[in-house]
Amino acid sequence: MTEPASVQKKTILLAVCGGVAAYKSVEIASRLRKSGHNVHVAMSPAAQQFVTPLTFAAVSGNSVLTEQFPSPASHGGEALFPHLYPSTRADVFILAPATADMIAKIAHGFGDDVVSTAALSLLASCRRAFCPSMNVEMWRNPVVQENVRILESRGWQRIGPATGALACGTTGEGRMSEPAEIIEKIFATPVAAEKPALFKKKVLILSGPTHEHFDPVRFIGNPSSGKMGKALAEESFAAGAQVTFVTGPVAESNLPGIAGIEIHRVTSAGEMLVAARKFYDQSDVVIYAAAVADYTPAEVCAEKMPKMNGELALRLVATPDIAATLNRKKRRSQICIGFALQTSGGEAKAREKRKKKNFDGIVLNSLDALGGDDGTYRFLSVRGKSEFENWGKISKRDCAKKILAVVARIS
Repeated sequence: MTEPASVQKKTILLAVCGGVAAYKSVEIASRLRKSGHNVHVAMSPAAQQFVTPLTFAAVSGNSVLTEQFPSPASHGGEALFPHLYPSTRADVFILAPATADMIAKIAHGFGDDVVSTAALSLLASCRRAFCPSMNVEMWRNPVVQENVRILESRGWQRIGPATGALACGTTGEGRMSEPAEIIEKIFATPVAAEKPALFKKKVLILSGPTHEHFDPVRFIGNPSSGKMGKALAEESFAAGAQVTFVTGPVAESNLPGIAGIEIHRVTSAGEMLVAARKFYDQSDVVIYAAAVADYTPAEVCAEKMPKMNGELALRLVATPDIAATLNRKKRRSQICIGFALQTSGGEAKAREKRKKKNFDGIVLNSLDALGGDDGTYRFLSVRGKSEFENWGKISKRDCAKKILAVVARIS
């Protein structure tokens, strides 16, 4: 795999982090220089534990940035600002290897070494790529995955990781891609990165169950976990959207873990409707993933009801139909997606629900989705095929990606 001959020569800043795979970055620098690019290298303090700056200086032909502050020997000019030059002139910024620590720093705007401060100083026009390299369990950690999605949502190109033998003795995802593959993928597409699919779209997601209390500790509800809503919120954010997330009571682990997602917690169906109304008009996309209770007690006791012998009769009234109520004001440009869970006659009931509630598409899921990490899904779009698409049994994360791909296509 080689770089296309037609590629224009660029100023490239190769940022090297502290991982065993730092030795591969020596080859990246060498290949880029041989192709005629002006290659500069910045090394984090940890990277210097694996490869010496002298090695990178030799293969790049330029002095290596190792400190965010100038050396005492600096005589002024650009040398006083190692975090600005050459980063503010770079056409391409390559983070390789990209460790979990550096991914987190850049995702959240920290700058405490020359690599992270250089990343903060890049011009908007600079092409950015990162090449993850770490232990398989570190790579699978939800926090790491969330930080990766943040970078991707901001236009960073992710290359790898590959699956294979790791330096720590384990096998799995986390191996840094090979230098030739990295270079080929960086130059395979135009330097100007495409905008994410939902760039600056305002997405409102309703998620989780609702709890309809009849006393302070007892309620009518369902086992919805909120995992689908979490996946939708995080994938929407990764696609460039501004996400507002209204959720019923769920475990903390089932809430989106990205700081940029605005979370509003509610308990009952009535509260969810009030919260959603505040954001509905300004939203470009509304996804109704909440499992709203159909009934709520007509009367609520202020104190815990004592247990009594015999039967307990509760008078129930219907909860507000959140989707139907909000979608009466639906704009032609708005995209609204709903969900339907049925135990029989699913497709016919889902078609009726889609029409009644003015959805642009509806996801028909089965009982296996309740509380789980995956489920069996079918999808029907008003602007697509007249028959349900059978998505089969897939993870909720993959289902979220499929839904958002439809939204991006029809919006």
